[in-house]
Amino acid sequence: MEIALVDGLRASPAPGLKGSCQACGRPAMAKCGEIVMWHWAHSGRRVCDPWWENEGPWHRAWKAAFPLDTHEQVMFASDGEKHIADIRLPDGLVIELQHSKMELEEMRSREAFYQRMIWIVDLSPFLANISIFDALPDPKLSFTEDLIVWSPHPAWRKDWTRPRERMAYDNLLVARRSQQTPGATMLLLASHGDRIGESFEETYAGHHLVDWKRPAPSGWKRQSRPSSTLAMGALAG
Repeated sequence: MEIALVDGLRASPAPGLKGSCQACGRPAMAKCGEIVMWHWAHSGRRVCDPWWENEGPWHRAWKAAFPLDTHEQVMFASDGEKHIADIRLPDGLVIELQHSKMELEEMRSREAFYQRMIWIVDLSPFLANISIFDALPDPKLSFTEDLIVWSPHPAWRKDWTRPRERMAYDNLLVARRSQQTPGATMLLLASHGDRIGESFEETYAGHHLVDWKRPAPSGWKRQSRPSSTLAMGALAG
C-alpha cells in the first residue's frame, strides 16, 4: 500500500512509522528498505482487499501523475462492500491501474462496483503484437456512425513509422453508409473529393485504428468501461 492512516490522517510510508490500514483498520507497518519500494504492509501479511495487487514502478509512475490525495481512496457500496480505488478524482471518476492478468469475472465485478471508471492497462508484454495506425474521428459523433473503415493492408504491419503519425489518415479505406445502394454486393468507397480526411482532423479526439495480432490480451476487448492500454513508456509520451 502507498497510503495508511497515522493518528487518523492519511500518510505515505516513512522509516519507523506505524499506522493502520484505511480499509480494514488493522495495524500496518512502513517498509522502507534500500532495495524494495517504500510501502505499507499489513502486519501478518494480511490482504484485506481481494482486488489489490502488489505495486511496482509501473503503478507508482502512473500514480505520480495525479495528486497524492487522489491515491488509494476507499469506496463503499450500499451493502457495505468496500474496495480501495487506485485513483479517485475530485469529480468521482475512478482510475484503475492494472499490471497483471485479470479474470473476466473480476473485471466485471470492478466495473459494476465503481460504475464511473476507466482502466489504464500495462500491455508491455504484448507490444510486439500491437500496431497503432491511422487517426480516427471521435466515435461519439453522428458523422463517425456513417463511416465504414477498413483495417490497413497487411504489408503495413511491418512499418511502424509512418502509421504512427498523429494525423496520418490518407491510407485508410473509407466508405459512407449513407451512400451505399441497398442490396449491393460491393461497397462504394468515399472519394478524395469527399474531404473526409479533413473531417477526421477536425474531430480528432485521440482515437486510432489498432491491430492486435495473436497472442493478444483478449479479455481487454470485453471491458464495458473505457480503457487506455498503455505500457510504462507511454506516460512520458
